[in-house]
Amino acid sequence: MAFENKSIKEIRDLLFTGVSLEYNNRIRIFPKSFIKILCTVFAGVFVFLYKQIGWVFLQLFPETAFWGEVQVLGVKIRPLVKWGVLIGVGEPNKGTQWQGKISVNVTALGNPLLSGTQLKSPLTGKIYIVDDTAPLENETEIINVTCAEIGQAGSLAVGDTLNFVSPLGFVSKEAEVAEIIQDAINPETEPDYRFRVVNRWRMQPQGGAPADYRIWASEVPGVLNTYPYHDTETASGVLLFISGNPNIYPDRIPSGELLRQVGDACTYDPNRGGGAYRKPMGATIDPQGDGSYYNIRPVSVISFDIQITGLSGASPSEFAEAVRSPLEEYFLGREPYIRGLSDDNNKTNLVSRNNASSVIDQIAISRKAEFDSVTLIKNGSITPSYTLGMGELCKLRNLYINGVLQ
Repeated sequence: MAFENKSIKEIRDLLFTGVSLEYNNRIRIFPKSFIKILCTVFAGVFVFLYKQIGWVFLQLFPETAFWGEVQVLGVKIRPLVKWGVLIGVGEPNKGTQWQGKISVNVTALGNPLLSGTQLKSPLTGKIYIVDDTAPLENETEIINVTCAEIGQAGSLAVGDTLNFVSPLGFVSKEAEVAEIIQDAINPETEPDYRFRVVNRWRMQPQGGAPADYRIWASEVPGVLNTYPYHDTETASGVLLFISGNPNIYPDRIPSGELLRQVGDACTYDPNRGGGAYRKPMGATIDPQGDGSYYNIRPVSVISFDIQITGLSGASPSEFAEAVRSPLEEYFLGREPYIRGLSDDNNKTNLVSRNNASSVIDQIAISRKAEFDSVTLIKNGSITPSYTLGMGELCKLRNLYINGVLQ
């Protein structure tokens, strides 16, 4: 039986027709207006229960479970987060604070810079706190500071300046960022968390299989996806290519610090202490043995250009605005094929002119426009298709319409 939503009016009409046929033709006790009101009340009750049952049904699946908080019989619950906890993903990442090192010019030696001393950035407007009390014994001291707020709004780059909130007589008012210790990450959003939960639901741990490395790496805030391979240079080596969340890392290229965090997550279970409880004992992801995790590498992103010729029936600039987003989504959705992880019925490792043309054709139909041809260009050369290799992703770089860059 199809689960179809019916309006109150439809249910009321069904009830009214049934009641009229059953009773009014035999005994006319109630006026039709009363029966219609009674049927409307019952229809409202039926619709309310129907929608409640439908909502509960959606909570059975991670893809449709509710993200927000609901209260049932006095118990507060977030259905999607409950699913994440039950299958081992845990709660959504709360985000991280920016941490870095600043270079402080000391004007009077021998005075300590106390922990909790506040600095403010003229760039972000955020407050930064000195982590530990530091004796100022040199003319230039390197001090660790942490942003007081969670999220990317507090991110600074090397060379940015901070000013002490309260002027101190023994240091210069202005300090410069010398090094970044930890990137700032916003609290995890609903789409990112749902993506992790659904992936974990589909990939069950198997004791060191490729899916396990993807699961372990996904626990690190800022990781978008992981592509595991066998290292052909060693018998037991594992190569991991990591893509970063594009909201944090431009072009999905992660930082070295994120790669090291992934290495730790794939080696040690943070919930069980310092033992190597995760990857198999013989597997190698840190060949040099110094925590650098040489075998964990960033993905490479290949840029493609699209050239559309013979466009008619629409302004090139307006058509470019309409087609750019779907094309970008197409390229961002391509990824390498890994047997056992990728969907064999829907491989997305092929970037082709035909696929791009079909995307453009859909936009052209909706806009009643026409075009002659679509050309896929890689590194200045025309190519009909390209198969993404080990650790390769792709993106749209330039869009040309009728020979003009849009």
